[in-house]
Amino acid sequence: MLQVLVDWAVATPLNEWVLSWNWTWVILEILHFTGLTLLLGGLLLIDLRYMGFLTQIPARATHKLLIIVVIGFGINLTSGILFFFGDPGRYAINIGFQVKFALILLAGLNVLWFYLKVDRKMYTWLDPNTPPALAKVIASTSLVLWFSVLICGRMIPYVGTG
Repeated sequence: MLQVLVDWAVATPLNEWVLSWNWTWVILEILHFTGLTLLLGGLLLIDLRYMGFLTQIPARATHKLLIIVVIGFGINLTSGILFFFGDPGRYAINIGFQVKFALILLAGLNVLWFYLKVDRKMYTWLDPNTPPALAKVIASTSLVLWFSVLICGRMIPYVGTG
């Protein structure tokens, strides 16, 4: 099954495009780092606020940072997909990549959990500047997951097939 995915990715025009110019990989690295900075920078402020820190910032005001987070995620998703298509054989069997991918999926579920259990109810909090325990747990989970994604991403060049 995995080999079918790799063979398909190698046969696509994306693979050829990524490998056709020496600077493509360099530009993708720069874009991936920029996206990561936007994603983690925005999430760090949002999650710290929902954990009960940075109390001078109203919790609801952190929603304005979500566009930065989404843009960062979009840049990383796009550049990450292009990385995969540029070297699918290496990425598909790399344990760092596999764990990173699983952590991103968990982080997505954590966002859903936040949306369903915290975001929709934050306007009914008794004290809008004091997040409930569940918001703190979800925000803490978010930071652990995303920094784990960062660590696994850095491990990709150094770990093998597990």
